Amino acid sequence: MNRETANVLLLLIGGALLKIAVDGSYVRYVKPGLFPYLLTSALVIVVLAVAAIAGDVRRGHAADDSHADGHRHNTRSYWMLLVPAAVILFVAPPALGVSSVGSSAAQRTMAAQDMSAFAPLPDGPAPELSILDVVGRAARDSTGSLDGREIVTTGFVVAAADGGTFDLARVLIICCAADARSIRIHLDGTLGDIPEGTWLSVTGVVVPGSADADSNYTPTLTVTDLVPIPAPDNTYAY
Repeated sequence: MNRETANVLLLLIGGALLKIAVDGSYVRYVKPGLFPYLLTSALVIVVLAVAAIAGDVRRGHAADDSHADGHRHNTRSYWMLLVPAAVILFVAPPALGVSSVGSSAAQRTMAAQDMSAFAPLPDGPAPELSILDVVGRAARDSTGSLDGREIVTTGFVVAAADGGTFDLARVLIICCAADARSIRIHLDGTLGDIPEGTWLSVTGVVVPGSADADSNYTPTLTVTDLVPIPAPDNTYAY
């Protein structure tokens, strides 16, 4: 790869990182807590690219990959490396959603941890909990804090493993979208005709003991009410 190609590639990568950091779309790929590191990396890469390009311009040319025998290699294949960076810069991919929801490996990992006493649920007739909190309490809470309590949780609808019922899911990321996995709650009740991917606020009661090995530690929520809602700006769980 000659210097000209390398410099342009570096500038595009830095520009793509800077764009998603500034417009907030970086949360489609990494946790919000990584924003300072992402922004710093983007600025450093852009500065290095600009400095390299400016240095080549001052010298009057960009060093090439010619050899002493005067032959020049075809650099067309190297320019193809610019395509992924340009795509992110101009057409940012969406956040992971329904198509990325797979097995309940994350829930099996959570269930493998020791039982422990969770904090009591907040006061109120139906406190709002994240799906991650519901799954954790259902699988590992030694106090049974969910037993008999109506709760509210939100997520998007996906088809359950049996193909005839539905789950409520979120995409969980530990660090970035590369390690994404799904967490889900099985919905028991009359849901009506709801397309997959629809975001819902669901009220219901978790069936005690439903998060076990037979269910892949997916708790069942007996639905008492549900309301379609817009998708949140940040669709991931952490």
